[in-house]
This record gives sequence, structure tokens and C-alpha cells, in this order.
Amino acid sequence: MNREPQGALELFRDNLGDENQFRLTKIQLFNWGTFQGVVDFIVPRSGYLLLGRSGSGKSTVLDAHTAMLTPPKWVDFNVAAREAERHGKDRNLLTYIRGAWSQQTGDGGEYVSQYLRPETTWSAIAETYRDGASRVVVLAQVFWVKGKSTATGDVHKRFLILQRDFDVRELEFFAKSNFEVRRFKFDLPDAVVKEEFSGYQERFRQLLDIDNERALRLLHKTQSAKNLGDLNNFLRDFMLDAPETFELADNLVAQFQELNEAHKAVVEARRQIEVLSPAQEEALQLDVARLAKSELDELTAGIDGYREQRKQELLTVAISEQRVRISGQEAELAQLKEKVQQELATLNGLREVRAGAGGGRIEQLIENIRDAERQRNERIAKRDQAQAACKEIGWEYPSNAIEFVRRVEDARQEVVGAVSWRAAHSERAFELRQTLTNKTSEFGDIRIEIRAMEQQRSNIPARMLGVRERLAKALDIPEEKLPFAGELIEVKVEDGEWQGAIERVLGGFAQSLLVSDKYYPAVASYLNDTNIGERLTYLRVVDRPSEARSVGPNSLIAKLNLARGPHTEWLREELKAHFNFECVDSVQALRNATRAITREGQVKHNTIRHEKNDRRPVGDRSQWVLGFDNAAKLKLYKDNALKLAEELERLRKEAELHKEAGEIQEIRLIHFQTLANMGWAEVDVVALLNRIESLKKQLSIEQQSHPDLAVLDEKITRQNEVYEAVVEEQNSSTSALRLLETELNELLRFVEELRPELVTLTLTPLQQRELSRRYDDVPKALKLSTIDVVTLQVERGIGKERDTLNLGIQAHITQIERQFQTFVTTWPAEAGGLDAVMASAEDFFAKLTRLKKDGLPDFEERFLKLLSEQSDQNLTRLSTQLDQERKAIRDRMDLVNESLESAPFGPGTHLVIETHDRMLKEVLDFKQSLRDALSNSFTQDRDLAEERFKVLNALVKRFSSQETADKNWRSLVLDVRQHVEFVARELDESGLEVEVYRSGAGKSGGQRQKLAATCLAAALRYQLGGQDRALPTFSTVVLDEAFDKADAEFTAMAMNIFKTFGFQMIVATPLKSVMTLEPFIGGACFVHIKDRKFSAAIPIDYDEDTQRLKWKPEDGNDQEAAAS
Repeated sequence: MNREPQGALELFRDNLGDENQFRLTKIQLFNWGTFQGVVDFIVPRSGYLLLGRSGSGKSTVLDAHTAMLTPPKWVDFNVAAREAERHGKDRNLLTYIRGAWSQQTGDGGEYVSQYLRPETTWSAIAETYRDGASRVVVLAQVFWVKGKSTATGDVHKRFLILQRDFDVRELEFFAKSNFEVRRFKFDLPDAVVKEEFSGYQERFRQLLDIDNERALRLLHKTQSAKNLGDLNNFLRDFMLDAPETFELADNLVAQFQELNEAHKAVVEARRQIEVLSPAQEEALQLDVARLAKSELDELTAGIDGYREQRKQELLTVAISEQRVRISGQEAELAQLKEKVQQELATLNGLREVRAGAGGGRIEQLIENIRDAERQRNERIAKRDQAQAACKEIGWEYPSNAIEFVRRVEDARQEVVGAVSWRAAHSERAFELRQTLTNKTSEFGDIRIEIRAMEQQRSNIPARMLGVRERLAKALDIPEEKLPFAGELIEVKVEDGEWQGAIERVLGGFAQSLLVSDKYYPAVASYLNDTNIGERLTYLRVVDRPSEARSVGPNSLIAKLNLARGPHTEWLREELKAHFNFECVDSVQALRNATRAITREGQVKHNTIRHEKNDRRPVGDRSQWVLGFDNAAKLKLYKDNALKLAEELERLRKEAELHKEAGEIQEIRLIHFQTLANMGWAEVDVVALLNRIESLKKQLSIEQQSHPDLAVLDEKITRQNEVYEAVVEEQNSSTSALRLLETELNELLRFVEELRPELVTLTLTPLQQRELSRRYDDVPKALKLSTIDVVTLQVERGIGKERDTLNLGIQAHITQIERQFQTFVTTWPAEAGGLDAVMASAEDFFAKLTRLKKDGLPDFEERFLKLLSEQSDQNLTRLSTQLDQERKAIRDRMDLVNESLESAPFGPGTHLVIETHDRMLKEVLDFKQSLRDALSNSFTQDRDLAEERFKVLNALVKRFSSQETADKNWRSLVLDVRQHVEFVARELDESGLEVEVYRSGAGKSGGQRQKLAATCLAAALRYQLGGQDRALPTFSTVVLDEAFDKADAEFTAMAMNIFKTFGFQMIVATPLKSVMTLEPFIGGACFVHIKDRKFSAAIPIDYDEDTQRLKWKPEDGNDQEAAAS
């Protein structure tokens, strides 16, 4: 390593920088990445180079610097190497602490990291900064992780700040104390020790004169910057401070409350007026409605008298007209009677002539043909029914009477047998439904058991497990603390032939719940108070002395294994006490034993009591409840469930087929019934067709034998028509006369029915005028036949109007009382105990008058005053600040451009950053809203003031909203940095534009690095130097492979810019750039890695006179050998 200078003042022998500048003088690593043990890097004040091939560990050293200065939220290790890669981060604190050096494929195909330090380990990093006044600031961090953990969450850390020289070896006490953090207070009393980066950062920024976090972020970005990305984002994030507009907006929101309260007072007064004013208007309409209803009542009282008087007038006219009509009708009837006699005489004469000429036989044949044709149609319809029935049944329609009779008889037999068929069919359907129901229930029970066995390894029935689950949940006791006895007992494998018999003996005991003495009170209380729906036996497990009971080799107990646990000994004693049965092979042995069981399941309890329970086979494994696991029982239940599912499917198909067959048979029976009710004569169409044909032949013969009858028949037909027409006229005339006479009698009766008291009633002028108008308005003409209908319509009209008025009156009252109720509910204090009823109307309307005259004007005056103050003060300040912030951005860019003008960007060129307004719609709308809110500030117009308040209220709501869209809007309109965009222009010495840079996009790698270095240098100068200092106090800048794509000329130019701005450069670079960088540094080292996992660094001497390293690129191999 480079050796530490003799004294602090030697660092400033070249008078590099200002004596107030802190520059890095030493980096120390301990167990950091692939660097094992303590490694020192002595850094000259004028700068330092880290040389070495890719992967040697250069970035590992610089990442220690990243961890030292960068807040964790921004830390991104090894980012320079990943600049063009898309995958995520490959390094973190844990990989550096563990010393990750490789990844290999594990046994399962996963990637496994290889670590130099896989066990409990610790790491430390430290950086020493000095200024020209011999002030020292040491920043150090110590990390540790215990065991073999590879989780980043298991990394522990402490942050240290000292103002004296420091060596990481001083931290050895910490590891020796097993990482006891309290030891820092005793072993490093002069160190500031922080647990969180925030406190550590605040302290070192104060010591190193770093104004804000943004500078730390910029330093981190600079370390890996090969391109600038978006120029706008860079300048906004790293060059410009957050504007004060946010604070002003917050003040506006906070102070808006008083104005809002004043506005509420105005609104409340207006609302009170708005609530009571409609009530007052409704009261006026109520009076009008009540007057109109009174007039309708008067019309209703006079309508009967008006109707009777109009009816009398109509009856007098109608009776006179009716008598005239009766006289005329009598004369007409006399003429028609004489005419009927004349036409009848003529018809009878013609009929006598025809009868003498043989026409009677023809008349009879025609009547017979008509009757036969009527029967033919009926038989065709019956035959179609029979054919359709045969088709549906599947029979061929019979072609003759014998076959038809047979089919009818077969159908009758089917109908007779339907009763027994239906009974048998219903019985079978019931059997299938019952079987399906039983099997479905059984399948459900099996599924419940299977789910229970899949969830836990117990053989105990699911219903009993459910009881335990509910009990344990209610008492907050783990279920495993309440085992069933059977869960702790299993039959030994070699004695499996005895399990059925043992299950017979222990089945009940196995389903007993074992309750420890500590849980006994709670369990007893719960079971006593709760209906569990099952029979549960529970045994209180209490400690008791072991009794000497012998267990023979053939004892049931000897064939059991007991689960190890808190209940084992108690369970063993319980089995000895109650279940010490001998397992015997014969009935003879059973008789000789005191207590015994046979394989067949016969149990001898004592000399007297024996038991054999064969309700289920002794080998039925589905009922077994003993065992530590239920794998065998679960398989059995799943097999049974599969068989049962197949049987259920078969039963469902059989039931469906049975139902379909029944429906088909019912349809067939309908057709059988149709055939059974028919006879051959009803469907024999052919015979009737033959008869019709025969009758028609006979008619033809008769007509041919009397040809003269045709002419005579035609005359008779014509005369008969004439006669019938005259008779019809006579009948009509007679009916008309009778009707006229009836109508006259009806009119006379109406006259008698008139009510004298109504006919003589005197109507009021309103009744006479309005009733006449209403009768005339009815569309029907007023006649005797319509007067009642017209009167009814008039009454209905009056009734509807009255109903409407009643509803309106009630609606007015309801609305008035609703408005009163709204007032009372909304403003109970102002209501003063008034009830929301019509009786209080006068008091409410008095309040309304006072509100209009006194209350509202006072509230409005205060509101307008506060609105003016709010607008003038807060909004004006916000609007002004927006303009000031915009000007500040231009001023800051002017300062940056002054720095850029003195830093050559290319041969004879420099950069200028121009600021342009973005003209964003949201921002323009916001500024317009501010102008709207500030407009008419001194007006007393209420509507304009309300509009101004709405604008202000809308702004405040959006400023205070937590909605994402509003937050984004707030950030956009208040952050003046977002209102501008930046363009970098490269200008020559005459001010002519050479090239434009909006970002690094579309540029070559060298151009991007050129732009990045220039802007970063200017940004660093601005952030670290500010406006007041000529040079930045903190001057160390780290670059990681920053010039790998740039030529030597640009590299020198960029380094010269950084030097011009007063920065100490620490650069990791490939070997090709060494000669270009040598004049800008004061020392270097060569970093090498051995076996891909052990890094080392060898210092390289520097010749101050020639400003060159005492090293040639071809010396790299020798350096690697030396490092190895």
C-alpha cells in the first residue's frame, strides 16, 4: 500500500485546492467483498487511480465508498458494470460481507452463491477526510451477520463518525465481545455511533459542509454516470430545489378554514331562507286551493237541481216528437199487411202446380244426401284420430272391421292394466329415490370423514373431531393439547391379526377425550353450558402413583404401542387398570381365563359378563379408531367413496331411464284410451261414401225423368224470396211501432219520476253559470239519453278537481310542514322549540322575515371581507411565488452556464443550457384559476363573490385531496421545475450552435459520456459549492469506468473540468486510459484477483515532476504476479 504521509501538512505541499476543502486521504476495508483482512488505500490529495482488469475488485472498493455516503434508499452497487444490462441488482451488503465470489448450480438445479466467509462474520469500512487546516473527519461503518444466514434482513450495522485518525483494527473489541453494541461507549468513547443512516448522515453532512441529500444522490449518480439519461429529469432532480409553492399551498389550505366557515354562515342563512321561502309560497297557494274547493262544493250542492230542470225541458220536447213518429209508423204498417197477403197467394199457387208434377221424391233425396255428407265429415275426423293414436302407439292402422275391433280390444286391455302398471312404476320410482337418498347421505358422510382424515392423521370419526375443534377454538386451547385416547394408541404391526378384536374392546375408550388437569375447569364449564350435539366422554388426566399390575405376554396391552408424550404413563396405567385382557386362541382358553378376548371378537369381561357384537364384521377397518396415522383407513375410505360414487351414478341413470319410460307409457295410455272409446261404425268412411254415391245416382235419375220441374222450381224460389222480404218488412214495421210506443211510455214515466223539489229549486248565479259551462264542455250532445252520462261526467270532473285540490291542499300542508321539519332538524337552535306543524306557520314566517332583513346581510358582509383578504394575501402570494420560482430557475441556470462557459466541452466549444416553458394545459388552467379567483377582488357583487369562492374552494379541495390524480395534479402545477424543459446547446467561440443535446439518446457512447461528465461537473459544483463558496468544501468525486468509451482528448478535457471546479478525482479505469488520466491524479494502485476469489492491491509510485506513474501497461502482468 501507499504509506501514510509523514504529517498532515505534507498533503498540501502543492497547495492543491483551498485549505477548507475536505479531501479523501485514506480508504480502509476489512473483510469487504473479495478483500480478506485489512486493506489500506492511501489516497493523495490530488487524486487517485484504481487500475486493474475487469472483475479484479475495483468496483468493490468504490462500492464501499457508496455505502459510506449514500442513503440506503438510493444505493445501487456495481451499477457501472450493469449500465447496459436489463437484469436486476447482483450485489448487496450481504454479498460484500460474506465475500460472494461465484455462483454454482446446486443439487436441485438452483443457483447457489459461493462465499469466502460463510459462518458468523463481520466487516468494516472507513474513509478519512482532511482539510488544509489539519481537521480530520473519519466515516466508518461496521457490519455483522451471525450463523450461516443469507438473508439481507439478518445484516446488522452501526455507523461511526470520528474527528481523529482511526484504524479499523480498533474495532476488534467488537467481534471479541460477540458484537455487544454497548461496548462502543466504553472502547470508542470519542466516536459518534448511530444505529440509523439518517442520524449518521445528518452529522457527517454538517461536518463536511454538504447542504442536502440531493448532493449525496448526485455524488452516487456521478460514480456510475456514463450517460445523462433525460436532461430535464437530471436538472430538475439535481440542480433545482423544491419550490416554496408547496408550502404556500399548504398555508392556503390551512387558512381556508376561516373563510369556509364565513361562507358556511352565508350558505346557512341562504339555506334557511331557501327552506322557509318555499313554505311561504306554498301557504299562498294553499289559500287559493281552499277557495277553489269551496266553489266546487257549491257546484256540487246545485248539480242535482240543475240536472232535473234540464231533464224536464228535454222530456217535454221528446214526448211531442215521439207522438208524431207513432202516427206515421201506424200508417206504414197497414200498407205492408195488405202486401203480405197478395205475395202469399201467388206462392201457394206455384207450389200446388209443382206437387201435381212429382216433385216430392226429389225433395226427399236431396235431404238424404245432405244428412249423409254431414255424417261423412264426422267419420273422417274420427278416423284421423284413430290413425294418429295408432301411429303414436306404434301400431299399423287396421284396414278392416275385424282388425280394428282387435286393436280396440288390445287398447282396452292396456287401459285396464294401467292401474296396476302405475302402482308398480310408482313403487319402483320410490325405491330408486329412497336408495339414491340413502346412498347420497352415505357418500356425504364418507366425504366428511375423508376431509377430516386429510386434514389430520387421526382415525377418530369426523363428528368427534368437530366437537374437539369447536371446544378448542372456544377455549383457545391447541387441539393437540386435547388428544383422543385412540390417537395415542396403535396396535403393533406384528399383532395386526388382533386389531379387529382389540378395536372391539378399546373402541369406546379410544374416543374418549383426554383433558389435562390444567384445562379441566374450562372444559367442564364449556361442556356444561354448550349443547354439543354428540355424546362425548372425556377423562380428567391427573397424576397418580403407578400401581404394580402385571401384564402377561398375551395381554392385549402387550400388543399396543403408546405415543410418547405427557399422557403416556397415565394412559399405560389406565389400560392396565381397565383393559388388561388376555388374547386367547380358543373358546376353551376363553372359558378358563378371567378376562379375555378371541380373534373373532368375543369378549369376556369377568366370570359372569360376556359380549359378542356382530352388528359389523370384526374386520371392518372403516370402524377402526386406533392408530398414530390414518393412511390405511384413508385409503379404505377413498376406495369406498369411489365405489359409492360409481353406484350413485348408476342409480341416477336408472332413475332417469325409469322416469322417461313412465312418461312415454303415460302418453301411450292416452292414445290407448282414444282407441278404446271408438267403434268401427264411427270410422268406416268407405261405406258412407258408397251410400252418398248411391243417393246422388238416384237423384240424377229422378231429375232426368222430370225435366219440367227445374223451371217451376226456379219460379217458386224467386216468389218465396219476394214473400219472405215483404214479411220481414212487416215484422220490422210492427217492431218499430211497438218500440215507439214503449219509448213514449218510458218518457211519460220519466216525467212522473221527476223530483218536484229539485225542479222548483232556485240556483245561484255561480251554479247556473259554471254548471251550464261544464255541461256544454262535455263532448256528448245533451239529450235525454245522455243527460245522466253528461251529469256523471260533470260530477266526475268536479270530483276529480276536488280530489286534486284536496291532494294539492294536503301536498301544500305536507310541503310546508316538511320545510318546517327540515328547518327544525337542520337548525334546532334557530327553531327555538317550534313544532313542524301548520299551527307554527306564523312563527316560522316571522323568522323568515328577520332573516331576509337582518341575518343574511351581516353574514355576507363578513364573508366578502374574508374572501377579499384570502384572495389578496394567499392567492396573490402563491401566484407571485410561481413567477419568482420561474425566475429563480433562470437565475440558477445562468449561474450554471457561467460555470459551463469556463469549461471547454470540445475543441473551442462550451455548453449552454437553455430554459423553455412547456406550456402545459394543466398549468395554464391552474394559472387561469388563480386569475379567476383574484378577479373582481374589490367587488361587492354576491354572484361574482360566490364564483370566486367556488374557484378558491375547488383549488383548496384539490390541494388537500389524497386521490392519486389530484396528488399528481398538485405536484405538476406547484412544482415549477415541471413547467420548464431544458436544452443543452454546444456553442463555438463566436456563439454559433454546433450541436443540440436534449438527452443522451441518439448519441454515441463517447458523446453521452462527454455530456454526462460536463453536466455532472457543473451540477456537483452547484450542489457542493453553492453560490457563496468559490470551491466546494467536500471535494471528493468518484468515477467508476467513466471514460471507457471516450477518447483521450475528451477524457483529458472532462478531467480538466472537474479539476477546474475544484474536485479531487478518484477514478477506476481500464488500463487503456491510464496515460490520459495521469496528470490529474497523485497516486494509483493496481487491483488484482487470484483464483477468482481473493483480491489484492499494489500501490504504484507517482512522479510529481513528470506527473506520470512509474508504471507501464506491460507491467500489468508483473503486478499481477506480485499481488499473487
